[in-house]
Amino acid sequence: MNNVLQSFLKKMSKSLSGKVCLVTGATRGIGKGIALQLGQAGGTVYITGRTLTTDKGDPIGGSLTDTANELNSDVEELFDRISKEQDGRLDVLVNNAFNTAQGLKENMGQPFWEQPITMWDAVNNVGLR
Repeated sequence: MNNVLQSFLKKMSKSLSGKVCLVTGATRGIGKGIALQLGQAGGTVYITGRTLTTDKGDPIGGSLTDTANELNSDVEELFDRISKEQDGRLDVLVNNAFNTAQGLKENMGQPFWEQPITMWDAVNNVGLR
């Protein structure tokens, strides 16, 4: 490895030292890769991801409203935790969570502008709300 590249990698390896990061959708794929790289760059990284079980290992049940309320509560708790642990700081937010909803399959091949708005909401509200 040449000296310029070594110098660059050394500088980048701790460029996020002291920074507080949150990556949504970090249990696999791109989100996992982003979270790992932020950590390797020196950041304190909090992650979220999709799960089908509660902390006790029980399946999440009930209506969609019940599940949404439970998830909203989890999001609020996470931000409260970050606020307490990091004195209110959050330097980097990566809204990577995404839902490849059934609507994508049902509307495959249709131009975007002809797809129902509900499809857009189902796919994007996961990470953008």
